[in-house]
Amino acid sequence: MAAIKVKLVRGLAGCPASHRVTVQGLGLKKTNSCKLLPDTPATLGMIEKVKYLVEWERVDEAPPAGRAAKKKEA
Repeated sequence: MAAIKVKLVRGLAGCPASHRVTVQGLGLKKTNSCKLLPDTPATLGMIEKVKYLVEWERVDEAPPAGRAAKKKEA
């Protein structure tokens, strides 16, 4: 399964509050911060909403494990 690498390329000043929350939900905090996310329809929908703020690409790395998978390992 592929993953998506997302990078915040523009600042959040002047953006609607709902877009700021979406960027926070993607795990991005500062300009030029990057995050590796699973390739799911929900992630792609969030990226589509704030596409003017982020750059993204599909990568052939393993997607990060979710909370439930991390709890099972422990």
